[in-house]
Amino acid sequence: MIQQVKIVSLPDLCMRLSIWLSVLLIILAILLALYLYPTLPEKIPSHWNAAGEIDGYMDKGMALLFIPALMTGIVVLMVLLPRIDPKKRNYASFQGAYDGFIVLLTIFLFCLFLITLLAATGMDVPMNAVMSILFSVVFGGVGILLGKVEPNWFVGIKTPWTLEDEEVWRATHRLGARVFLLCGVLCLGGVVLPDFAYIFILVPVIIGTCGLIVYSYLLYRRRHPV
Repeated sequence: MIQQVKIVSLPDLCMRLSIWLSVLLIILAILLALYLYPTLPEKIPSHWNAAGEIDGYMDKGMALLFIPALMTGIVVLMVLLPRIDPKKRNYASFQGAYDGFIVLLTIFLFCLFLITLLAATGMDVPMNAVMSILFSVVFGGVGILLGKVEPNWFVGIKTPWTLEDEEVWRATHRLGARVFLLCGVLCLGGVVLPDFAYIFILVPVIIGTCGLIVYSYLLYRRRHPV
């Protein structure tokens, strides 16, 4: 009797790889938490101010549970969202980019977890410089992925005008890709001037996001005059 061989499509394979990588990072975070738990203090740093100084603490158990739980919740949510999206048919055309967002978010949170553990062990972490590098990678990754995202309700630059007109969506995301790549480069200014890291991180992305919203509106009005 001849058995049929099930062929795994590339989008399915990408999804599986992204999920397994994310699950691996979650398991690694949990193992690190269990291994270090007996040696860590009862209060663990949980917040840093604009100067990069610790100004908030959390109970050890809650702190070690919070980020792995958040990582798990985000991965589960992002796996489920395409199933309920009215535009779910579009996901097949940008599955690789969508999986990239899953991995990018998971890596970001895992790095935050590592930073928290290092600070809890007493290491003097140059938080502003480290966060500048981390956000540079995140914004750069978003920039690389953004231009590939097709219309959907959950990922991308979702304004009334991009959701209404697919050409406006694509043009806005092409511009958005360049904007976020630029934001990633500007974030590195916080490495050179750590006292102003929050400015290099926040100001470009706020201005860039507002500019993209305005751009999508103006482009929509050009294509659909009142």
